[in-house]
Amino acid sequence: HTTPTPTPTPTTPMTTTTTAKRRRVTTGALHELTKAKRVVVVVAAGRGLGDTTDAAAAATTTTTRASGRAYDFTVTARGGANACKVLTDVDARRATPKSARVGAWIEVARARGVKRARKAFRESCERAKIEAPPQLAFERWRFATKLYEDAVRAKGFESGGKRVKRGMCGVTGEGADAVLPNVAHDGVTAGVLGLDLMRAGLSKVEAIAIEVAVHQASSREVEKLEKIKQKYVDGGASGVAKLASATMTVHKRSRDLSLDDCFVKITHEAYDKLRALHANYARDGDGRESGEGVDDDTFHDRMFALLLRYKTIHGHGFQAACSPDVFRVLHGMLQVTMECFASPMNTYFARHCSAFGDVDSAFGSVGSFASFKPARGAYEVNPPFVAAVLDEAAAWCEALLERAELAKQPLTFVYVMPGWKETRAFATLTASAFLRASVLIAAADHGYCDGASHQRRDPYRQSPYDTCVFVLRTSRAVASDATAFDPVAFDAAVRVAMRVAVPTTAQAKRQNRPQPQPLPTVTTTTTTTTASASSSSSASSSSSSS
Repeated sequence: HTTPTPTPTPTTPMTTTTTAKRRRVTTGALHELTKAKRVVVVVAAGRGLGDTTDAAAAATTTTTRASGRAYDFTVTARGGANACKVLTDVDARRATPKSARVGAWIEVARARGVKRARKAFRESCERAKIEAPPQLAFERWRFATKLYEDAVRAKGFESGGKRVKRGMCGVTGEGADAVLPNVAHDGVTAGVLGLDLMRAGLSKVEAIAIEVAVHQASSREVEKLEKIKQKYVDGGASGVAKLASATMTVHKRSRDLSLDDCFVKITHEAYDKLRALHANYARDGDGRESGEGVDDDTFHDRMFALLLRYKTIHGHGFQAACSPDVFRVLHGMLQVTMECFASPMNTYFARHCSAFGDVDSAFGSVGSFASFKPARGAYEVNPPFVAAVLDEAAAWCEALLERAELAKQPLTFVYVMPGWKETRAFATLTASAFLRASVLIAAADHGYCDGASHQRRDPYRQSPYDTCVFVLRTSRAVASDATAFDPVAFDAAVRVAMRVAVPTTAQAKRQNRPQPQPLPTVTTTTTTTTASASSSSSASSSSSSS
């Protein structure tokens, strides 16, 4: 990155002041204003497209667009409180090491293990004469294989399987890891990785051979981690006392945390956000609520493990999230209060589901969405853009909606996914009996919060795909909606909110990504029609490409 122009670091939440008198602005003018960071955009139900509000109306939300700090921890998850409590106590917290210091050192060992497994994949590709492995192929394989492994293990527990007691290193002795899959390959079926390699030009036999090798390498690393955990257990408290904690170095615009040969970076704003979450949701080693009583070393060790985990898995694009403007629309029009796929770094609401309960739960996570069973409420679902994960998440939403419908409960899901019409997820959602609205947005017309925004100057990235937003609701959710949900108003509001996250020209240059195309400015009725037609054409064309 180029060296940014020095700007003062805010010590208190920044708000943007506008005149109390509301004014109408065109879509294009609104985009230019938000790019210039001069207004806070709030599109609420019942208002016209592009209305602005005064600062008091947005006072409940902490927003600093320039730095990417944007979240609202005043919102409480509705309807899922009991599910949150049960899931947090049973699944997420049981996997969290009681010793934050040991947890940090285990994470260092895990990062090395993932690095070795990834290296084994690259070397296998080199032996097969592949000049460049498919981009993010290892990451897609890890997502899909862990999804399968977790589903199998969950069924085992439901049928009476024994759970291992949590200890200083979290859960040991189960032969499973939070990141690395430990699944045997049958040797004849091409999985996600095999199919990726076949598309790269390998034969089925060659592709399966590499996939088997990667499975074996991953399983070996899981075994090594189990031995390391057992070593810490055998060492007891005296052994833990000899371990060093993560050390922090404070810079002008960021902080570094380091332990042994690993380091992570975080902006001051993201650091403050994680500290606020940790103060509310961390517990001490005995499981008691500790809040502000947790010392800095414990907080820094937990944060180091968290940040190193997401750095290790690579693929920041998989961790991208909708912008704060989108969540304000979802909360205002559909009462959405929780995310089902998030991380503590990019979550907008305090409570959220995430992939790694063992490191995320101390920062507000309630565990995996695959185990989350809300009876009522409204939730945003934005899975990683991996076909297998999208398919499973869509099927789970449908199952939860059917159960809520039978129980006559109000349940809403806002499902965000790329416009991949060939996936089972897209077919499931478009054919759903609970579908109330859908919005297809062309790739050039919107962006997302970068999955690495917690360590970068620029929070937004251009979307590489068209995005489709599905609104799924039970009949009781529709009947009990006091705001009378309007699909047309929702369509317009979501488009404006997602457009705000398109990187500016300067941001695109810094990110070394293609610059976004200029957005049309609506000036007359004739121009509006033309722009609309052009946008529709762009959406259709981009969707076909996807």
